[in-house]
Amino acid sequence: MNKKIYYNNKFIEFGQTQSQSSQNQTIKVYSPENAQTLKNIIDDFIHKKDLNSIAILNFDFDEVINFFKNSFFYIEAAGGFIEKDKHFLFIHRLGKWDLPKGKLDKGETIEHAAIRECEEECAVTNLKIVKQLSSTFHIYPYKAGFALKQTYWYYMTTNHTGNLIPQTEENIDAVVWFSEKEAKKTAYNDTYLTIKDVILEVLGPVNTEK
Repeated sequence: MNKKIYYNNKFIEFGQTQSQSSQNQTIKVYSPENAQTLKNIIDDFIHKKDLNSIAILNFDFDEVINFFKNSFFYIEAAGGFIEKDKHFLFIHRLGKWDLPKGKLDKGETIEHAAIRECEEECAVTNLKIVKQLSSTFHIYPYKAGFALKQTYWYYMTTNHTGNLIPQTEENIDAVVWFSEKEAKKTAYNDTYLTIKDVILEVLGPVNTEK
């Protein structure tokens, strides 16, 4: 899976060769020589509205993440892709389909935060972590600057039998179980780019033809 950092509806993609993007965007390709040229590229990516998504080749992804952690406000969050009997839990928040997630509390482990946030946002119980999924990264305006949020994702299962209750104070207005087909169609076509990546990792390719 290609490593990406998202900002609004565009992304920075890292790799040895440019991949075929699933987002059908025009992608500018860069091969920065050092950290300073990389910084200039990233500054342009964030501040120039007419700059599309970009691919950065032959540059270490971890070095870039550490750059953002040190340069911007860094936030950690955790959440879950939850399965029950081949159905998958999605929430509807602020007009988009989403997955339950939230920020880590001080001193909290990532795994505990992932389970706690899912329980709080959906009233789902008996969660069991099966495996860790790839993290997602996105940049967004924060106070007078920008923040980088890393969300740790976990594939979970449950035998929960009670009602699902949306946490309305977190702007959630629905919690539903989707079949794989519904997840790949209904949720995938009306969600965030980071959530699309989680769906693709767990459920595989999505046919986006109308």
